[in-house]
Amino acid sequence: MSNLPQINLAHTAFVAIDLQNNILAAKTIGPSSADQVLKVNNRLAERLTNTAALIVQVTVNVHSVQTLFPFKENDQNGSTTPNTAQLMMPIAHDPFAKNVMIINKQNPGAFFGTDLDLQLRRRGIDTIILTGVSSSNGVYATALDAYQQHYRLITVSDACADRDPESHQFFFAKIFPRVGWVTDSETLLANLPA
Repeated sequence: MSNLPQINLAHTAFVAIDLQNNILAAKTIGPSSADQVLKVNNRLAERLTNTAALIVQVTVNVHSVQTLFPFKENDQNGSTTPNTAQLMMPIAHDPFAKNVMIINKQNPGAFFGTDLDLQLRRRGIDTIILTGVSSSNGVYATALDAYQQHYRLITVSDACADRDPESHQFFFAKIFPRVGWVTDSETLLANLPA
């Protein structure tokens, strides 16, 4: 875990990737369970609700993502199915939370094909606190795009998980430190401004 940069909430977005019912219901998820990951993300959201920070809930239409594999046979022939996934963090459905945005993506990363970058830049955001499932797919794709677009990136290890716990460990040991800071939720919460 590296020392965190100074965090200015007015320039910070908490981006939670794919914390939705159909993804969290995977048979294997680790090293933290789906319930543990949700608990940690909910703690972060509670701390940031109605502050100067932006909370971004990202959801993916897994049916649309499956059509992105042109070399595989699929029955959809490029058609799209409505996204029926339910975001599992209460903040996504809280009518009193004034700093929450929902981004619907069709790809692994939250930037490609969405207006996430535009929305962050309009608000002067330069720092992203990144969490979610899965570490080696949606979280990684979003982290790489954030790095390439010059955001300061803080990835929170115990707020993420993967269908393959070994992949999670590899990405947090070898990949995420190359594109930003890696921390745990306790350290992050201790470094957030009052």
